[in-house]
Amino acid sequence: MQKIAIIGCGMMGKTHSKAYQNMKDLDICVKYVSDLDHKKAEACAQMLNAEIQTFENILKDPEITIVDLCTQTFTHAELTEKAASMGKNIFCEKPIALSIKDAQRMIDVCKKNNVKLSVGHVVRFFPEYMKAKELLETPEIGSGAVARFYRGGNFPSHGTDNWFDDIKKSGGVFVDLSIHDFDYLRTVFGEPESIIARSVKLSETKECKNNDHGLAVIRFKNGVLAHVEGSWAEPDNMPVGFHTKFEVNTKNGMIHFDATESMTFNLQLKRKQNNYMAARPSEYNPYEQELRVFIDAVQNGSEVKVSGEEALKSLRVALAANISAKEKRPVLIEEVK
Repeated sequence: MQKIAIIGCGMMGKTHSKAYQNMKDLDICVKYVSDLDHKKAEACAQMLNAEIQTFENILKDPEITIVDLCTQTFTHAELTEKAASMGKNIFCEKPIALSIKDAQRMIDVCKKNNVKLSVGHVVRFFPEYMKAKELLETPEIGSGAVARFYRGGNFPSHGTDNWFDDIKKSGGVFVDLSIHDFDYLRTVFGEPESIIARSVKLSETKECKNNDHGLAVIRFKNGVLAHVEGSWAEPDNMPVGFHTKFEVNTKNGMIHFDATESMTFNLQLKRKQNNYMAARPSEYNPYEQELRVFIDAVQNGSEVKVSGEEALKSLRVALAANISAKEKRPVLIEEVK
């Protein structure tokens, strides 16, 4: 049996707790939850019938085989180093870290201690994104030429001590939010070559002092161009608090997805009428799926689907966007060390 500890019981900790509730078919047990905020820990503990315990005591328990890190980004490197050193496999929420140095440190310590490290780039597990990738790999739709991705909502004021607004703790809108799309685009079009980005402050909320809206144009090595927009600046009274959409234009047609539409996914080919439309299956939970895949890798000794190395590459793109926005110039991805 895989015995699991969830570290961090905020929004993502609760999301993972709900996912584990649906895994009664697996030989697993969430034994512990941990958070500095006792009320948050209590909520997850009740959900999973788990014990509240300190991080230090959790690491001392030899029964724990998996540590699920749902803590603030700036804590990931230190907590991973401690957990890996005690022989724990680690599922870490995205982004992996705030610097290439810290991300590499996490990868190295896990390799040294022969434990697995996977990072929660969950967009890879969303069915509409999976379907788009599948279609783009077929001759019928053809290769992508231009793509446009949007991800946004209200400013994430749920973070303890408003840590999202501190770029030294969250990395800002590109590193915390748009990294989802940077990562997904890498799986579809391969490695990017350069990026040009800008960021501004649009929201008037008191919680946010730093730039909360970002635009980036990525040129991939294969010539594809992708426009990525991420926002924490949508008004609080918007009917949908958070939403995503994308459009990919190819030689043979267009793939369109908008989470706010009743029929979310549309494929239009030049030589045919629209021949595919679908809404997300209501019973499908991508967070559950990514955790299932990781647990399977731990149990069977197989490779994880989203490795630390993969997460580092996506982080490099997000950090390049930050540099470009700050210095107002195009940035080669290889510049980010």
